Amino acid sequence: MKFFKNHVAIGFLAFILFSCGGNTEEVNKPINFSFEITDSLQVDFLGEMMLMGYDSKEDKYLLATDEFYEYLEVNDSGEIVSQNELTPDGIDAVASVLGFGYFEGDVTVLSERGKYMRFQGAKKVGEITFPYAIQPYTFYPKLGVFNYEGKIYYPKPMSSSSNLSPGEGEFYQALYRSPVLEGQNLATRDTINTVTLPATSSILDGQMHGMLFPIYTQTQDLLLLSNWIEPKIYVYRNGDDGFEYEKTVDISIPDWVTYIPSSSEDPGEFYQQNSNQKAGNFVEILVSKDYYIAVYTKGIPEGKAPERTADGSAYRLAVQKLDPYYAAIFDKEFNQLASDIPFPSSSNRPMLVNKEGEIVVSKIAGLSETEDDGIILYKLTLSEN
Repeated sequence: MKFFKNHVAIGFLAFILFSCGGNTEEVNKPINFSFEITDSLQVDFLGEMMLMGYDSKEDKYLLATDEFYEYLEVNDSGEIVSQNELTPDGIDAVASVLGFGYFEGDVTVLSERGKYMRFQGAKKVGEITFPYAIQPYTFYPKLGVFNYEGKIYYPKPMSSSSNLSPGEGEFYQALYRSPVLEGQNLATRDTINTVTLPATSSILDGQMHGMLFPIYTQTQDLLLLSNWIEPKIYVYRNGDDGFEYEKTVDISIPDWVTYIPSSSEDPGEFYQQNSNQKAGNFVEILVSKDYYIAVYTKGIPEGKAPERTADGSAYRLAVQKLDPYYAAIFDKEFNQLASDIPFPSSSNRPMLVNKEGEIVVSKIAGLSETEDDGIILYKLTLSEN
């Protein structure tokens, strides 16, 4: 398998209630939300990188190239504190990267060889291995490793013992019913299959829905889960023995382009019937002060997508321009307060909140009207009007 090849077969380019007030007029008055750029950081690096993680303890940000071959760590002033490259050879060889981000302050990489490798600077400082051989079939957009009640949790890969190929319909049905997250006791290496989609999920209707990508955020009391392809939040409550399903929150998004499910067992037929459109994607769940922020792209309807060209970078930029990032806003009781709140048009995927409660995004240079000498990070604040 080619070093750092992106394994994703489909592109990884890939809400309205009212606030309460003290009188009738205020009860019927909606909140007008917007994202305001309150500050920006300039990183002295010639080239483009995407923001991938944040370490609140050290107040530093993690950026990486498209295939995670090279990465930077920068402080809150934009100064580079670490610049490193991963290697396919030698003692600490990574092979192809399936996931990338921070875990407890360490740069952590999920290798196709079936382990999480942890780095501080250029030095490997530890690893987390699976007690079974894995099937490296996809890339995880959010690394999502966390520690809870003395156990490490991570997206559960499929075991190679399943003998199922991603080209088979049985693979997808097994994927939909498999645990999404797994917990592991590092002392004993015992595993706990912790979170599955609830039995009421429409994904479990026996049809073909394409690939799922787990996106989740842990709060003090809850685990909030999405699967990338649905405008839904699955809410689980933290418990003594893991996480218990509580409810599903449907997100109201005008003009959301949905995948067309297929009754065929042939995945090729599903992708063919969806090839003339780009479905919307639910890409992140952020927690900022009093709100939950659901980040998504709405998709591109049939006949509106740009023509594919030999220049892959130009095509991706054309798609990103037509399919920017928006947010739906929820209060802490999961009442939807707003939808289609746009992020700045040149924002790359919004995926983190810093310790000041600011949403930080990397700027896509090709979508900006100005040329910058280096990488730009925007700090955004959710404003109420």
